[in-house]
Formats: sequence, C-alpha cells, structure tokens
Amino acid sequence: MNQEIQDLVQRSKEIAREEKEKKGRLVFGTLCSYVPVEILHAFNILPVRLWGEDTNNERANTLLPAFICPPARNIIAMGLAGHYDFLDGVIHSYTCDSTCGLFNIWCRNLKPAFSFLLSPPYMNTDEAVEYCRAEFMALIAALENFTGKRFSADKLQESIRLYDAARERIGAIYRAKRNGSRVRYLDLYHMNLALQVLPIETVVPFYERYLSNVRMSPRQGERHRIMISGSVVSDQDILGRIEALGGDIVADDTCLGYRLVRERVPAGEDPVSALVRYYLNLPPCSSRADFPGRKDYILKTISYFDVNAVIFMHQKFCEPHLGDHPFLKNVLTEKRIPQIQLELEAEGLSGQMQTRLEGFIEMLGAR
Repeated sequence: MNQEIQDLVQRSKEIAREEKEKKGRLVFGTLCSYVPVEILHAFNILPVRLWGEDTNNERANTLLPAFICPPARNIIAMGLAGHYDFLDGVIHSYTCDSTCGLFNIWCRNLKPAFSFLLSPPYMNTDEAVEYCRAEFMALIAALENFTGKRFSADKLQESIRLYDAARERIGAIYRAKRNGSRVRYLDLYHMNLALQVLPIETVVPFYERYLSNVRMSPRQGERHRIMISGSVVSDQDILGRIEALGGDIVADDTCLGYRLVRERVPAGEDPVSALVRYYLNLPPCSSRADFPGRKDYILKTISYFDVNAVIFMHQKFCEPHLGDHPFLKNVLTEKRIPQIQLELEAEGLSGQMQTRLEGFIEMLGAR
C-alpha cells in the first residue's frame, strides 16, 4: 500500500483546518458524490466529504433511530463529537432518504453558517439538463450571497480542469490495473477517498507521481478478478482480506470509485452546462436509477474489467442497494457469474465474514 496517500487521507481533517486557518479558505462538508465540488472550488471553498469512519456512534441515538445505516449514524456522531467543528457549511445532493434526513438533522442541530440541498433530476433529457442547470445556478447565487464574491466562469473552468486531471489519472490507474499492473486496490481506495477529502491541488501531483511508477506485469492466472458493489464501503480490513485470500479487486461500484473517474466534463459548452452534463451522465447509483440502468452499467463494467466474481458489500438498512440486490443477483446467476453478499454493520472483519469470504474464494478456485 502506498503510505503517502494513506497518511494524507488520515490527516484530512487536520489539513482542512490548516487550509482554513493559514489560507483563509472556507471549508464545506458534502454528503454525496453528486455535489458539484468544482463550483465550490471556483469560490475558493474546500469541499470535504463527510466520511463515517468506524466510531462510537452512541451519540447518534438521540437523533437517529437504530434502523438507519451505520455510515449515517457514524457521521452524525462525529459531528456531535466536534470532529467537523471547522466546517463553514454543508451541501447535499438529493439521493437516499437517510442522507437527506441526515442533512436536515445536521443543519438543525449543528447549525452550519451555510447549507444547501440540491435536487438534480434523475433523468438525462433536454428538459432535465435545463432543470439541473437552474439548480446549479441557484447554488452559485447562494454562494455569491454568502461569500460576497462574484461567480467567474473562468475560475470554474480552471476548477474543472483540475478535477478532470485527477479523474483522468485515477482512471488511468484503473485501466493499468485492468491490463495487468501490480496496483493494490487499497491504493485505489485511498486515491478515490483523497479526491473527496483533500485539496485538489494536493492530490493531482501525487496521482501523477504514482502513475509514473506503475509497472505493467502479466496477469496472474491464480488471482480471481473481483468487483465489489455497495454504497459506502470503508472497511479496509475486509478489502485487504479479500486480496490476501487471492482475490484481485479490479473494479468497483460504490459511492466513490470508478463511476466518478470514468468520464471527463465535456468540452464545447459554457462550464456550468458542461458540468451539468457530466453529473447527469454519471453511471447510476441505486439511489438514483431505474433498474435497467443499473443492470446495464454493472454488466458493462464486468465485461470491461474481465470480472469473474462479484462481492456485494451492503450496509445494514441500506434500502436502495438492498432493494436492487435481488434483481442483480438474478442477472448474475443467469450470466453464471459467482456472487456473494456481505452485510456491513461497522463491526469490521468479523469471524463469520472471514469464514464466508474464505469459502467463496475457495469455491472460485474449484471452478
């Protein structure tokens, strides 16, 4: 694992505080990958994804029922404990009901100076593009009012260029891994998370250095090419154990990962409209998709990365992903693609989970 990027991610809150105290930057928390972080960056605001690390979430009991997913409970518990007291604002983009409820609870109890809930459409028609553009412009107007700064299309274009540069390099690392390079998935995990929690100016040079050191090697026939699928997958012990057992995680379908770095913001339009098209063109997550769209993306990803098994890693009580899992399971069964479902509840790599993973990997070997 590349220790440098892991250390940066672990220091992300400290780095955010330094950006605020030493450089005078505003820092906003985001709850979803559909938040247009490029717009925030164009106003010199540092976007930081609120990430629910394993923690004592008993503080959440006073505000959230027990049947809310562990990441949402962890995030509000961290907020109540003061881990995000440096935030000047919070922005969410409408996805699942739990995170939308979490956004409202956060605003009511932690009282950020700025808050905004985007409602991008679920479709990608001409009318949807116009509607989404109006949503983005409403966010821009609110930021102008809050910061006292005028929106600059040139600054937004520069922000898009930086984020596209990061996406291009992470995407290139995925493609190199697909073709046989020795890249650990935990490195990719931390690079994806770094894109969400660190200043973009910090991570782009790192991605360039990492990519320059990637070396191609023949595919290892004994390794099983795995895709993981779920919402928030942050259990690094589980990811590491999959690799230790002989699985090679070459693709993912999660809230951060290949879906977000596969494409670039299209050129030839004004930057706001181009950004709208990028976000509406993102491969669909379970919270924002009809099932045919999910099915099509999953099968294309499996084919592109030559995946031969899928591990579903579902957070307990995650209704969107648990809702489409039976249909995806049937699709994979029809295609004769082995799959297993793990339910995550912030307990990490339990003994039962390890036993199930060992049995699954052994079964792949027997095939």
